[in-house]
Formats: sequence, C-alpha cells, structure tokens
Amino acid sequence: MIQSNLHTHTLFCDGKNTPEEMVEAAIGLGFRSLGFSGHGYADCDPGFCGTPLEAMPAYRDAVRALQAQYEGLIDVFLGIENDAAYMHPASDYDYTIGSVHYIPVGGEYHCADATPQKFERSLARAFGGDGMKMAKAYFETVCAFASAPSRPADIMGHMDLVRRFNAGGRRYFDESSPAYRAMATEALEAVVRSGMFLEVNTSLIAKGASDEPYPSVFLLRRAKEMGARVVVNSDAHAAKNLNFGFDRMEELLSRIGFTEIWELTKAGFEPQPLPDFC
Repeated sequence: MIQSNLHTHTLFCDGKNTPEEMVEAAIGLGFRSLGFSGHGYADCDPGFCGTPLEAMPAYRDAVRALQAQYEGLIDVFLGIENDAAYMHPASDYDYTIGSVHYIPVGGEYHCADATPQKFERSLARAFGGDGMKMAKAYFETVCAFASAPSRPADIMGHMDLVRRFNAGGRRYFDESSPAYRAMATEALEAVVRSGMFLEVNTSLIAKGASDEPYPSVFLLRRAKEMGARVVVNSDAHAAKNLNFGFDRMEELLSRIGFTEIWELTKAGFEPQPLPDFC
C-alpha cells in the first residue's frame, strides 16, 4: 500500500489546508511520510498560484517546525514545486519537483493549467487555435527542461499537463494520434534519460477530467520499457485528496509491469514493492 505523498500544497500557495492539517490527515491515513511541495514563485506570472517571495521563509520555517513536532510519528519533508520558468535553489529543500506549467512563446508565457478560459485565450493568441501546435510547444518545453546539463529536479511533475483541459482526449488535440504520441514520447524519453523520477500524478482523475493519470497509460508503458523510476503522488490541494487513487495506481502500474515505486525516506529515495495484480 502506498503510504507517502510528496506533491502537497497548502494555504501558503493554492491549497485549502494548513500544513499541520495536512500532516494530521496523513497520520490518519497511516502514512509513513508526507512531503510538502509548495508552488515556487514564478516572475512570469506572479499572481497565478506561487508562494509569494516574501512568504517563502515562513513556508520553510512552518514545515521545518512540523518535522520536529511530529518526529517519530511521521517523516515530514520540505520540498518545492519549481516551474521550469523560474527555478528556486534546491539547496533550501529536502527534494524538488520540476514542472512545466508555462509555454514560452515570443517573450510571453502561456499557462497550460490556469482556467479553461485562459487556456483558450492562449491557444488562440499564441497558436492560432491549433491544439497540436500548443501540445508540440509544451512537449518541446519539457524536453528542453529535462535536457539541462545537470538534473533540473528530483521528480518530474505531471509531465503531460497540457492534457488538463483536453476533455475526452480530443477537445483541442487528439491524444490517440500518432503525431501527438510521438511528441509526448520524445518528451518522456528526455525525462527518463535525465535521471529524474517520473511522477505518476492522480490529480487529473480527481478533477474528473480523465480516467488516466499524468502521464497517460501509453507513456507509462514506454516508461516501463525504459526502466523509469516512478513516484506516485496525488498533487493534493486539500487533505481529502492526499491518497486519491493510490490503490488504483498500484494495480495499474503492476499490470503494466512495474514491480516497485519509489518513496523518499530519511536515507534518500528508496524502492517500495508493489503488490502483484497479474
């Protein structure tokens, strides 16, 4: 049973609960550990969801205090979800998640994960309404991020986030098309080569936007072929979602052929066995 979540948001950014409420909920679920990954401030869009720069010290202090307060009950880790457009120093944190929320085009940054209205404005303004062009630009940004000279983060977050508003897998672009699958696979392969852990993120299912996690099942099959190391996270913005879909992900990953997932411990990232559903 998965007993950890490293993708957790609180009132310090766009979450619904305090850090302490999240820890108490995790203990109630029998978690071994809980990691906080507040959105880092990104100067390309300071009003979206990032923790304000002036609040970052308070965020770090609050999580460090919980590490001490709950010592022996649950392992608490301090992390950050950096956006590729603005990277905060990893040295301030126990681990980092690296995500692509913004697609840079002509000196402007277009968010793939704000609201449907903003998504459609960006689609029209930057891509002439062509969803495949937008998806291509998104995955090119993922490739560039993952191909940095040094590993840009410990975990690659929701690597196909561009699917967020693509209802039914075809509203703006056809996720089953060979062209889409080729560009998404190229991005995945860059992520796996980078040495980052690949996040299996259940938030798209929690939102009722898809039956599949980030990344899609076809990408998870390719990830298995490449020997990717996967971390299962819920991207929880509320305590009620801390373990959303974890049982389902255990079965999905096992049927694909994965035998283990990775969790952060005090000794670093360590593998945990998956149940055999085959």
